Amino acid sequence: MSSTKKMNAKVASTYGIVSKAAAETFEAKRPAPEERVSESLSTNQINAANGAFVPSIDPTFFITSDIESLFRRVSILSKKSTQKVLLRGPHGAGKTETAMQYAARTGKQILIMDCANLREARDWFGYKTIEDGKIVWHTSQFDKVISKGNCVILLDEANRVHPTIFNTLYPLLDGRGFTYFEEKGGCITVGPNVVFFSTMNEGAAYTGTTTTDVAMRDRLGQRTVEVTYLPADKEVELLVKRTGIKEKPAKDLVNIANQIRAKSTGINSTFSEGFSTRQLIACAEDYVIDGAETLTFTMSNLFSAEGGTSSERATVLQLIQGKFGAEIVKDAKTDAADTLMGTTPPSLASIPEEEEGYDDDDDDDFDDDDM
Repeated sequence: MSSTKKMNAKVASTYGIVSKAAAETFEAKRPAPEERVSESLSTNQINAANGAFVPSIDPTFFITSDIESLFRRVSILSKKSTQKVLLRGPHGAGKTETAMQYAARTGKQILIMDCANLREARDWFGYKTIEDGKIVWHTSQFDKVISKGNCVILLDEANRVHPTIFNTLYPLLDGRGFTYFEEKGGCITVGPNVVFFSTMNEGAAYTGTTTTDVAMRDRLGQRTVEVTYLPADKEVELLVKRTGIKEKPAKDLVNIANQIRAKSTGINSTFSEGFSTRQLIACAEDYVIDGAETLTFTMSNLFSAEGGTSSERATVLQLIQGKFGAEIVKDAKTDAADTLMGTTPPSLASIPEEEEGYDDDDDDDFDDDDM
C-alpha cells in the first residue's frame, strides 16, 4: 500500500469512519489526493447545486496532537448530537483551513458560509420567487445542506453576521436544532451528524465585526480553540513543502515575520499589525520565481509608509536587508524613495552588517532590550 493510502487508512480508522479491520477499504470510497486534484473541477460542478464539497487532505497542514484528539472526539460525538467548535485567533493563522481539514479527515462535505457577504435573511434561509407565473419557495444552499446532514458547516468570520440573522440561528445552534421560518411556512431543521465550525477575528483592527453576546458565544463555542501561528520550525517546514523554497530563505522569512509579530502586540508595539502565515506563503511563492526583490511587493509594501524613515515600511525594509543583503538593495531603495512620504530613507546599502540591534548571524535581529 502506498504511503498516501496508508495515511488515509489511518485517518479513516482514527475518526471512526470505518472499523479498524476495514480501514484500508476507505481508499475505495475516497480517491487518493492526486486523483482528487485532477477531479476537483468535476466534483465542484457536481456539488454546484448546494455549494458543498469534500476537501482534500493537505499533508502540509500541521495539526497538533491536541487538535487531532479534538477532531476525534467531535467526530464521535457528532453521531449523537450536533457539535460546535469555535476557532479564534489572528488573521491568516489557519482557522478556516483547520475546519476544512476536519471535513477532509472525516470525509464530510463542508459548506462555507462567508458571513461578511451574507447580510440578508434570504441569503441564509431562502426566499419566494415567481416561476411560470407561480409563487414558489427557493430553498437556500444553507437549508439544503444542513437539512440533509452528515456535513460540516463553517460560519466564517461569524462575528460579522448581522444581529437579525443571529436571532434565527439561535435555535439551530442550541438543543432544539430547528427554527420556524414564517416566510417559508415551515421549519429549517439541522440534520443528523452535523458539525458547526465558527471562526472569529476579534479586536479593534477588524472593522465590520460585531461583539458576540454571551448567548451566541455559548452556542458557537462548546469547544473553543485558540489558533496561533505555527512554531518557527513548523512554519519553515510548511513553506518548504508547499512552495518549494529552500530552507535557508524560508528560515529568514519566518524570522522576519516573527519579529514583526513580536512587535505588533503589547503596549510598546511598533507595528500596527502582525504578519500572517497566509502572507508568508505568498512571499515564498514569489521568492521561488524571482528571488528577494519580490519581497518589496509581498512584505514591505504591506506596511504603512507614514513617518518616512521611521515608518513601519522602512523598518521592514531594514529587516529584509539584514537577512537578504545586497540581493534586494536596488529595488528596496527605489521603492522607498517613491513611497515613503516623498522622503528617501537612508540607503539600505549603507547599513552596517552588524549594526546595533541587527546581527545577520543571530536568529533574532532585535536586541533583548528592544523586545
